[in-house]
Amino acid sequence: MLAIAGRDGLAQDAYAIPLSEVAAAWPDLLGRSLLPPCPYRGLEAFTAQDGKSGVFVGREAEVDLLRNMVRAKPLVMVTGPSGVGKSSLVAAGLRPELESEGWRVATFRPGTSPFEAVARALLDAERPGAQHSLEELEHRADVLRLNGFWPVASKIAILTGQRLALVGDQFEEAFGSGTGADPLTFLHSLLPSADSAPDARVRLVCTLRADFLPDLLALPDIGSRIQDRQLNVSPMDESALTRVIVEPARFSEVTFSPGLPERIAAESSRAPGSLPLLEFTLTELWPLQQERQINFDSYHGLGGVSGALNRHAENVYHWLCEHMGLAEHRIRRVLLAMVRARDGSANAVRVTAHRTHLGDDWNVARLLAEPDHRIVVLGSAGPGTAEIAHEALIREWDRLSGWVQEDAAFQQWLSVMEERAREKDLLSAPRVAEAQSWLGVRRADIPSDVTAFIEQSSEALLRQQQHTKELLAQSQELTQQLRLRTEELEAQATLLAQQSRDLEARNIEIEDARQVLEERAEQLAVSMRYKNEFLANVSHELRTPLNVSLILAKLLADNREANLTPRQVEFAETIHGAGSDLLQLINDILDLTKVEAGRMEVSPDRIELASLVDYVVATFRPLTDEKGLQLTVRVSSELPEMIVTDDQRLLQVLRNLLANAVKFTDAGSVELAIHPAAPDVPTRLEGNGALCDAGSNLIAFSVTDTGIGISAGNMRVIFEAFKQADGTTSRKYGGTGLGLSISREIAQLLGGEIHARSKPGVGSTFTLYLPLHRGDLAAPDCGLSAKAAERPISSTRSATNGNPEVWMPEEPHEPPERPDIRFDAEKVLVVDDDVSSGFALTSILEQYGLAVLYAENGREGLQVLEEHDDVAAVLMDIMMPEMDGYAGTAAIRASPALADIPVIMLTARAMDQDRARAHAAGASAYLTKPVDLDALLTTLRTWLPSDGHESSG
Repeated sequence: MLAIAGRDGLAQDAYAIPLSEVAAAWPDLLGRSLLPPCPYRGLEAFTAQDGKSGVFVGREAEVDLLRNMVRAKPLVMVTGPSGVGKSSLVAAGLRPELESEGWRVATFRPGTSPFEAVARALLDAERPGAQHSLEELEHRADVLRLNGFWPVASKIAILTGQRLALVGDQFEEAFGSGTGADPLTFLHSLLPSADSAPDARVRLVCTLRADFLPDLLALPDIGSRIQDRQLNVSPMDESALTRVIVEPARFSEVTFSPGLPERIAAESSRAPGSLPLLEFTLTELWPLQQERQINFDSYHGLGGVSGALNRHAENVYHWLCEHMGLAEHRIRRVLLAMVRARDGSANAVRVTAHRTHLGDDWNVARLLAEPDHRIVVLGSAGPGTAEIAHEALIREWDRLSGWVQEDAAFQQWLSVMEERAREKDLLSAPRVAEAQSWLGVRRADIPSDVTAFIEQSSEALLRQQQHTKELLAQSQELTQQLRLRTEELEAQATLLAQQSRDLEARNIEIEDARQVLEERAEQLAVSMRYKNEFLANVSHELRTPLNVSLILAKLLADNREANLTPRQVEFAETIHGAGSDLLQLINDILDLTKVEAGRMEVSPDRIELASLVDYVVATFRPLTDEKGLQLTVRVSSELPEMIVTDDQRLLQVLRNLLANAVKFTDAGSVELAIHPAAPDVPTRLEGNGALCDAGSNLIAFSVTDTGIGISAGNMRVIFEAFKQADGTTSRKYGGTGLGLSISREIAQLLGGEIHARSKPGVGSTFTLYLPLHRGDLAAPDCGLSAKAAERPISSTRSATNGNPEVWMPEEPHEPPERPDIRFDAEKVLVVDDDVSSGFALTSILEQYGLAVLYAENGREGLQVLEEHDDVAAVLMDIMMPEMDGYAGTAAIRASPALADIPVIMLTARAMDQDRARAHAAGASAYLTKPVDLDALLTTLRTWLPSDGHESSG
């Protein structure tokens, strides 16, 4: 540029004329003396304009290969060593090709905020040349984080109507030290997965230093994303480097001394990162040309390829020190702030330094970035940022390389701190101490964010130490408490040990007692078994002769042949009555045994009160009439017609109570009152015994007499077995004293209780309280309908409002006459080892028209059956020699010819298990001795053929 101004300031104007215009005006004079523009780029990368102007040469094959990969693949990763021209290959080689094909190309460097860098590039691609607000930039970055790069880029391609190629230069910044983002999140958002099919209108091209490739591959799920998507760029050979030297100069008609290009190319190929060194050397040689020729003298004067860069940087350094008066430590601080060394200068990388960190030394960075110096580049990552112009300076400038080596420990520590700060991984105590040490000597060289992180870690450590002290104090206090507690526990353990020994001794005593109890229980079980066997045998031995006595006495008392005098008939009736009393005694003893053994069973069912009243009147009217007593039965109208209980056990209790009332009453009356029990349940019975809900839904059966009464002293013993109110040898009334004891046990089995009150000389009242209905059967209707309440329970009932109904028979009750059952000489086999019992049965059966065969045991019975095939039924005793009744019955059932013959067991064994065993053996029916004649005849009538007849006699 030629500047022209007026002399002495007389003219108030000035002119600036480009030298090219001046040279064009006077070509003969100035054409050869003016330097043409330098076609070399020094430490800067080639641009798209360089590619279009033809000064970018030597990479044509790589450009073609890269263009074809971009057409086929969504991602291309251009990798190679530092200084091979990766950025120039993409910017000056690929970009002009893509733009000529209609692609819209945008470039970004990840820097410290990679999402924001991509967002800015996409905004530039969407609206080229437009100014973008901070809000727009932040919004676009948030969208990228949320949706990823490819959907956003596809929308821009659709919006602009052009294919979009995004270039990520120096991509190692995305995951190297200095980035503030999570590298894995950014990489996953940007790099497409291997199995995805991104929009063909969008392509991504990235340049990556080869020494960072292992770090990239070490990240999860990244290797597959760049598989088969790499273009590996190697350093140029000497021939390509010769073209890089010669061809750009030819455009400006500048030549080299013969052999010099080859010499320069040979020296360049031997140095790492040769291309920027070569370009810088050529840039430095360009002003030294003479007559449009560059010669060896100029080249040697620079110090060759290896010395050109070092010489230039040293000249800048000395100029700053000597002419600008800058101290070395300031220059050193600025340059080291832009370097992060892994293992010395050989592997060092350049990083961005911020104006806020450099402070007053920012002016040093500006001086280093002046056009004549170009050691530093300003604004590479935005306003207020600076970085070293090229990484070749770190390796080739001896002074800077030495500074990096000297500062390696600090650099390595600072790299770790920056990484920990980004991850917010607070430092441990040793790391904090180390950081405080570095802060003491290098605080000015440590970025503010790292300093804040160290202070934050220190504060957290102090809080942790304080908390540790508090925990230690608490621990000491707890230790003291634990010691005291341990002493207490030891004392308790000693006490527990003593208690354990005592308990063990007690357990031994208990075990001994248990063994004694088991032995006694076994003895008791044996005793009970002996008792049961004894009772069964005694029952059998008593019932067998009693059976004979009752049958024969009944035959005599009936006097069917009318050959006995009335006095003899009376004798026979007396014998029969005494036998019946003895039978009742045997039954009472068996019932008491069942109650004591807990084997008495209860079978609840619905029973009608009317039937109950009829049975009571029919049974006890003859007895009261015989003694001249009045019998009254009262039934409350508030009661239902049916109750739920075991009718047999209920009748057994009522028989005992009424029989006692008749026995101990010589004059007056006997009354049975049946009514709701709620108002008059004795207090001592409420919630006690079997009455778990006394007074609620209970029915009372009260038997009242005007007999001799019971004294208060005897009221406690009357319910004990074998006890009576008068237990002396001179007592007036007989009996075993078992009736009331058995009745109370039965009442409790039925869910009730018996209460007695009496006054000597006035009479007694025994009341049976029972649940109105049992829970194991559905409850009947608890109230009577109007019509049912008016219906009499028996033949005649009289009632007044609010008073119980009274049952009164119209005529004296007579016992029902026995049906006159006659048979037609059917054959019946009697099997019994007792001859007298067989005689009695034969006598009674023959009177009713049956033909009787006799056998003494089961074996003889089978022989008789084989000899007489017309036997209609078998009466089988159980206890017999050789073959008992069970075996005999089983043998009959096992014989096909005899299996259908009815077998009726008649036995003196009246235990419940005997009945079950008889049915199991195949018995058709089971009757106990002494045999009730009516029951026997009815059973025979049931099982014999129905060709006999029955008439009322």
